[in-house]
This record gives sequence, C-alpha cells and structure tokens, in this order.
Amino acid sequence: FLFDDKLYVVRESVKDAGGVYNAYIEELELSQDDDSYEVRRICRTDFSFEGDSKGFEGAVALRGGDGEMYVLGLCEGNHCREGKKGKDRGNGKVVVMRKVLEKDVDGAEQCRYETVSQLDIPSSANFQDYSAINLRGDRVMISSQEESAVWIGKLVNEAAVFDPQTSHLSGDRVLFFPRDSSCHHIYCNIEGVAWLDDEGHRIVAVSDKMKSKGKQNPRCLQKDQSIHIFALP
Repeated sequence: FLFDDKLYVVRESVKDAGGVYNAYIEELELSQDDDSYEVRRICRTDFSFEGDSKGFEGAVALRGGDGEMYVLGLCEGNHCREGKKGKDRGNGKVVVMRKVLEKDVDGAEQCRYETVSQLDIPSSANFQDYSAINLRGDRVMISSQEESAVWIGKLVNEAAVFDPQTSHLSGDRVLFFPRDSSCHHIYCNIEGVAWLDDEGHRIVAVSDKMKSKGKQNPRCLQKDQSIHIFALP
C-alpha cells in the first residue's frame, strides 16, 4: 500500500526463532533510475498468528484524527485463525495497528506495529476467507478468493475522522464475480481489488496463479495471473 508517497509491503506471517508467527511490514524506496528498490525499514507486528498460511492477506493505511498513520491489516481467516475456526464464515477481522519507534539496549532505533483495536467485518460478508482490502474515502471493498466475491461497505467514523476505538465497518452489499454458463467460478484466485473512481462505479481486480496438482478445476486457468476491470451494477 501507499501512504505519504511511501510504498509499504506486508509479509503475511513469518516464524521467528522462538516459534511465534508474526507479520512484517517493510518500507520500500523505489529507484528513480531503474526497476530496483531498497528496503528502508522492516517492522514486526505485535499481532501473532497460528501458522504461516493465514496471516494478513491485505492492508491499507489512513491518517487518524490524532495525525498518526494507522494500518488496517486484513486477516485471511475468520477470527484471524487457521483450520476449522478460520472457516467459520462471517467472522472476518481487520486489525488496526500503529507504528512504534523504540530504542534497544544498544541505543539503536527499532520499530514495531502495535495492535490498537480490531474492526469486525459485518457478517453480511459471509465468506470462508478474505483475500484483499481497499479503501477510497470512506468506501471499503473486501474480496474473498473462495467465494469469488467482494463485500462493499463503509468505514463509519463517528467523529468525522478515523478513531481506532470508535470507527467501525458497516454495509451489506455483496457482489459475485461473473460465473460460467453452469454458474461455476472462473475468477478463482482474486488476490487484489481496488476502486478505480471516487464514485464507486468501477473496480479493478487481480488474479493469482491457479493452484497446481489438481487443487483447482482447469476452468480456473482462463482467468489466472490477469488484471480484470469491472463496472458495478
């Protein structure tokens, strides 16, 4: 995600030396001369996961009423869990975090993302998983790979500005990506979504590579590793 002209990338869930799984947020600086980049800072999140397969699947950032940057991390699994609990539909979570800078014992600056609160995704997003999040103004879109669908709602800010303690998600609109003539999924691997205009009339979605070794139906191949643009009804 972009914030204040800086590019951030999220490593979903990484196991540390103590066996704990956390996400990491990296701050990148892009070269003006070529396609290279430099990692300027790597910050661990306080929020931990059960394993490396169901961490933060997407993230966005916004400025709060207090002037701070807050990162909204989308958990891939329901309840931010793996296994059976992670498939408990309609219990999606967004973890709100802020960056904290500290000094270690040697006086060197260290960073981490402190968990401030959690936002419940409304149960109208009755999804088995959550694959991407995008925010434009107060309009929010969250996709699901398993459902081949998006939930559309709003970030409600009671005080007209984002407050991690009082702001919440609201909405009940769910749109499914087009199916084939037998109503089977063909957009099987949606891994990113974004608004294309301020009015919310068009969106762009990107598809990951189809899973190999028979894990997905061959019909998923026709739309994999692609960029898709849709007009919303």
